[in-house]
Amino acid sequence: MPNYEVHYLSVSDADAIIIRYENSGDQYVVLIDAGNVSDSDKIKNYIWNHWKTYTIDLAICTHPDSDHKGGFFGLLNDRDVIINEFWLNTPEDVIKEDEYNRLYPKRNRLSHCRECYDHPTDTDSLNLIDLAVSNKCNVYGAYCGKIHSHIPISVVGPSLDFYHPLAIEILKNNKRRKDEDNTIYNDIGYFSSVQAKSSIDDEPDDCSPTNAGSIILLFEPITSCKFLLLGDANRAAITDAISNNTNLSGCRIKVPHHGSKHNLTSVLIDKLAPCCAIISAKGSRKHPSRGIVHCLSNHCNVYSTHKSGTLIHTSYPITTPAIPLKEKQ
Repeated sequence: MPNYEVHYLSVSDADAIIIRYENSGDQYVVLIDAGNVSDSDKIKNYIWNHWKTYTIDLAICTHPDSDHKGGFFGLLNDRDVIINEFWLNTPEDVIKEDEYNRLYPKRNRLSHCRECYDHPTDTDSLNLIDLAVSNKCNVYGAYCGKIHSHIPISVVGPSLDFYHPLAIEILKNNKRRKDEDNTIYNDIGYFSSVQAKSSIDDEPDDCSPTNAGSIILLFEPITSCKFLLLGDANRAAITDAISNNTNLSGCRIKVPHHGSKHNLTSVLIDKLAPCCAIISAKGSRKHPSRGIVHCLSNHCNVYSTHKSGTLIHTSYPITTPAIPLKEKQ
């Protein structure tokens, strides 16, 4: 039976997930998102301290927001670190030359389509895709149906058809929608199921095209254990993934967008019916949403990195289990 570990690193309101998968003596390290620019050393040292390697067999950037792509720049610029394969999606995958020239007759398609992967702060840095290519990484798009040849990880969203209109919006350089809930997370006082559902179901969907285009991943190391990693996918994206896949219920889920109230509904949570929910969040301002946490707890224990720090799920028993943010009701 294969051994596996899934590590949800504590990187504030950002995402960085490390998977170690071992089968028949072969070890694979997967990095899904790399937090902010300042998180690269933390990730590098974490991998070395746990597995005595600087090789990342598969890196995946779920979408080009700074709190997901940022740390990859430092890792790719580090001479110790080797990234063999890189999955990410870009408008150039779906907007072909003829269509692009109709939309932007005076611009360069390749550079424009890759702008979303520019360094968040350093204008002199190579674009993330160009940097990966210069490091001889094998770079691939990751759309629904893609499966890794050695690691039991597959892409369940987005489909090419779903991503195409989002790619057009990404080229317009749309700004991310601001979440206006500035309250600090707390679970004090009475909060009914009706209040919880209303607090999220009455809110609009996350309208960021980069979030909506997040790569949604299913890691299934054994038949009885599935991990659904939702990036910052919005409600429409998750609905589309559910419609294209029949095996997404009963998973251990990485809650989208740090537990924001704009990325799930009570209906979607009931459809997913998770057996465990992990939130990567700072625990202040808007993330995580109390309504989201409450609705998730109808199905399972809910954990957050802001309470427990880095969270680890392994194929072997953990001697010190994490304390849930909210236990299953």
